Amino acid sequence: MSPDAERPGPAIPGTPPGAPPGADAELGAEVADGVLWLRINRPEAQNAIPWYVRDRLTACFRMAHATPVVRAVVLTGTGERHFCTGADLRVRPPVPDPPPGADGPVVGTTMHLMRTGFQALMCAVQDCEKPVLAAVNGTAAGGGAMLALAADLVLAAEGARFVDVFAGRGLIPDGGFTHLLVRLVGMHKAKELCLLGEPLPATEAAALGLVNRVVPAAELEAATRDWAARLASRPTRTLGWTKRLLHDATTLDRDRLLYEEAALIELNQATADAAERMAALAERREPRWRGW
Repeated sequence: MSPDAERPGPAIPGTPPGAPPGADAELGAEVADGVLWLRINRPEAQNAIPWYVRDRLTACFRMAHATPVVRAVVLTGTGERHFCTGADLRVRPPVPDPPPGADGPVVGTTMHLMRTGFQALMCAVQDCEKPVLAAVNGTAAGGGAMLALAADLVLAAEGARFVDVFAGRGLIPDGGFTHLLVRLVGMHKAKELCLLGEPLPATEAAALGLVNRVVPAAELEAATRDWAARLASRPTRTLGWTKRLLHDATTLDRDRLLYEEAALIELNQATADAAERMAALAERREPRWRGW
């Protein structure tokens, strides 16, 4: 038995206080072979997520970021019709009690709820050091489209589609979606998707670079497991630092990016996997990456 097999599994974050009974079942979460599998399990609600599933997802991505035994994350939905249709607005999140004398929520309450809600979840996905793979099994709408596109890699079933529903419902896109979308598809296409809100089939999303690969629905699970296993078997810290450089390449000038690149290369040279790379080269064999 390998040393990795003897190590106890990580503690999966539970549902936050205030959630209804049985809420844990609404998000499947388990670690297997170094992969954290997150499956939204609310098919009767089109896999829309209430505040307590959203917050548990945030906690799970933060756990994955900080836990060495987790080397990749997969996010998907239950069923074949919906990946995730965003926030379940029928379930209202807890609101801080107003101060004495106030008739209702005070100025700043909505901002606080946004900062600690979908904005926090989107940041947790994008800031996770581990590679995140979204397996889009059906419609990804609103916040669900945000979640899928925030992942590092996106696999989609042939019948999947992406829909920006915000403007059509009189809502402003949240979670930093505009920041993400403009960088993915450019300003004019981002405006088309946001302002018109027309469904974008998976094949068109792939042509725009929003999706890495489109597969038949019956093959999505196998393709996801293959990619997840490959990600989890690679040098994890190297992948995380590469991901950071790619993200920063859109915001840093050349000199600052080169400085960060040099610093991360020095950190990477101090990892156990760097020593394994040199040993494998000397012994003329494939490296056995440990992930740290």
